Amino acid sequence: MPAIKLSRRLILLVFGLLMPVLLLVSLAVYGLTRDGVSRFNQQQQGLERANLQVEFDGLLQQRRSELLEVRTAVELSRHEVQDHLLLRSYLARHWVLVVNHHGELRPLLPNSRQSDGTLEALVKELEPQLANEGFQTERSGFASLRDQPLAYISLPLKHRSWRGLLMVQTINEEVIQPLIARHVRMDGVRIVPAELTTPQALQLPTLFGPPLELKPQYRSQFTDDLSSKMLHLQLLMLTLILVALLLFFLLAQRSMLHPLRRFSIQLDSQLANHKQSQPMPLGGDRELAELAQLCNELFRQRHHNRQQKNTLLRAVSDAVVMVDNKARIELVNPVAERLLAVDHGPVRQCTLSSLVAGSAGQELHGALTELLGSGRINQEGKVVVPRGERWQTLEYNAARTLDGEGNTLGAVMVLRDVTRSEQMKQELQQKSERDHTTGLFNRHVFERTLDDLAKRRGQHAVCYMDLNRFKLINDSCGHEAGDRMLRDVAHEMTQCCRSGDLLARIGGDEFALIMPDTSALEAARLLKTLSDGVQGITLYWDSGSYKVGISIGVAFLRHGEQTPRETFKDAEIACHATKAKGGESQIHFFDSLDQDLAHQRNAPLWAMRINDAIVNDDLVLFYQPIEPVHGSSDKRKCEILLRIKEEGGRILAPGQFIAAAERFNLMPQVDRAVIRKSFEWLARNSHLWDSQVISINLSGTTLSSDGLVSYIDQMCETYRIPSHTVCFEVTETAAIGNENHALEILHALRRRGFAFALDDFGSGFASYGYLRQLPVDYVKIDGCFVRNLANNPKDYAIVKSIHDVCRVMGIETVAEFVEDQETLQRLKTIGVNYAQGYGLGRPKDLETYHPVLEAQDAMMET
Repeated sequence: MPAIKLSRRLILLVFGLLMPVLLLVSLAVYGLTRDGVSRFNQQQQGLERANLQVEFDGLLQQRRSELLEVRTAVELSRHEVQDHLLLRSYLARHWVLVVNHHGELRPLLPNSRQSDGTLEALVKELEPQLANEGFQTERSGFASLRDQPLAYISLPLKHRSWRGLLMVQTINEEVIQPLIARHVRMDGVRIVPAELTTPQALQLPTLFGPPLELKPQYRSQFTDDLSSKMLHLQLLMLTLILVALLLFFLLAQRSMLHPLRRFSIQLDSQLANHKQSQPMPLGGDRELAELAQLCNELFRQRHHNRQQKNTLLRAVSDAVVMVDNKARIELVNPVAERLLAVDHGPVRQCTLSSLVAGSAGQELHGALTELLGSGRINQEGKVVVPRGERWQTLEYNAARTLDGEGNTLGAVMVLRDVTRSEQMKQELQQKSERDHTTGLFNRHVFERTLDDLAKRRGQHAVCYMDLNRFKLINDSCGHEAGDRMLRDVAHEMTQCCRSGDLLARIGGDEFALIMPDTSALEAARLLKTLSDGVQGITLYWDSGSYKVGISIGVAFLRHGEQTPRETFKDAEIACHATKAKGGESQIHFFDSLDQDLAHQRNAPLWAMRINDAIVNDDLVLFYQPIEPVHGSSDKRKCEILLRIKEEGGRILAPGQFIAAAERFNLMPQVDRAVIRKSFEWLARNSHLWDSQVISINLSGTTLSSDGLVSYIDQMCETYRIPSHTVCFEVTETAAIGNENHALEILHALRRRGFAFALDDFGSGFASYGYLRQLPVDYVKIDGCFVRNLANNPKDYAIVKSIHDVCRVMGIETVAEFVEDQETLQRLKTIGVNYAQGYGLGRPKDLETYHPVLEAQDAMMET
């Protein structure tokens, strides 16, 4: 019976549904084919229009190339070449015209040709159109005169009589025909005014007159032929399909439907027996035998799956619990029986809440109920199950089971004992948060707690602590002794801290302390006790005893004022300040009004600003004149001073950033940038080479850096300036800080012809003996001896002694910080050679330097 019903449905499907469908499909294919042919034709026409546009653009480019050759010949006065090019254009009917400075058009003809009436008429009509043309730039395009299209190219011309050169070509059928010869679909092209445009028209660049367009005309025979052929092909395909269907059904009735009826009867008789793994005999037709074999394979797989599921549940190491859609247990494996302490009695239709004691059973049952009643696929979590005096942690993962239509059949819960894993995780977490040597919290925990302070109101003390003389223990006794001292210090600190405080080791001998909700008085008392306790620790090692001190910096965090990280940075700055003062153990509270601390706080920002200024070339050079004390000198001298330009144009003095540059070792880059910009300025002012000497300061770190001499050589080679125009200034501290290396650099630059000045002489710890070793030409007397020279006899004697020694050694002297005429008069009495200061000239922008004006100002002041 099922086979008979199937055959009837198949015949009804074919003759009642497939026939109309085939007809509709054939009509649709025909329509789509016709539309495809139409779109293909439109695409081809669009492609040919684009190619036609390129052809006309190429026409303009050809005329432009010819006109460029003519212009080159005219400008270079190559008369033979010019006559040849003009003859070629004349023969091709490409008219070349010139425009004089009065705006008059003249034909430019070869010597062997005369102007005819056509050319004269063209010139006469073009002249009014080009009356306002400036011929300052190149122009090309198309125009229309008396309904006659023209190609037009104009070029500016450098000639004493002519200012412009242009070429004009008449666009007629003779010109257009070669352009469309490759376009098989086109019958022709017309150039028409823009008012007559159609969707197939192409815009032409129009220089004057009405706008012009290209209007192509296409052949229609190709499209009609193609559509007719496609219609015949569709009809032929439909006929073949109908014949094939008729033959198919005649064969199917005989070879498929009758055997299928017999196979259906056998299948119905054996489907009732679910335990057989091979219910179908394999005899009969080949196709039905294959189908029977497939059915037998499906039954075998079902049987094998049942066996494998039972084996898997017994072999899996995790506990598996299968429940129905009411969260009632259907099956558990042996591991689940042991894990849930289930006896071998029946558990079917029980719930986990009745099998697992305490809240853990309710939690597991609730997780299954929630999963079955929700749209989620799985759910996971952890529960803690009491086991006598200990606790067992179970990790569960439940997943819904669905049928083929998406309906919930039940769920499978997998339980795993993760008690040992949880214990190890807690141990690892504790180790990751603690310092291995001292047992204190580590830097990671401290920073996390510090960031959490931003959410708390009130006043919190943040401390940075650094041990003094700890390196002595490591170097003398080894790291084992150092670790012993660290543990003793950590123990003593812990005894002094309150229960809510957090003490952490954040570095080798560096500690940090957070005291929440603490006043300054409470913090001072606690830290004093802590400092005394640390100072009282004595380490006995190898018959020796060692003590350490501690420096503490404190900053207070108040809600909304600044970030915790900034507060900790202030505490670190305060700690470094107290270490700089020396002493056994000191406590320093950060004060935002303390200028020294404020500068140290802003030093990293200044370092970044300096680095940006070097990269963005925001360094500005100023100069301050160095004037001769006795009369005039054959060469003028000035010192190059460094400034930084802010975004708003404000100029920053060096006192605001030099200290930061020295702290973060940026002075070599700064000094090299000053050298480069100074050499560049000298290169732009070569007229000053014989009369000007500039002084450039070199810091101690720059003198100690490698590659300074090669960099200066590179700058000299790049800007080609003479070395006698540059004098390098070094302080006596920098010169003797790395004496051997500094001497090598100074002597190397001296051999190249550079001069040297010893800056700030007298204020450091150098002696006169260094003057014999250093190759200096000038000694700049420190301003602390010059500023009060007129009123202080001791300063007068010191300045005079320095000058007398330098005079004997052949070194000229320069007095700094000269601010009044009385001081200048005393310097004249002593015999000092040069003076520098506000009394002689304030620093100014180097780009404004004019030696003539400077000399006039100096004469007026004297």
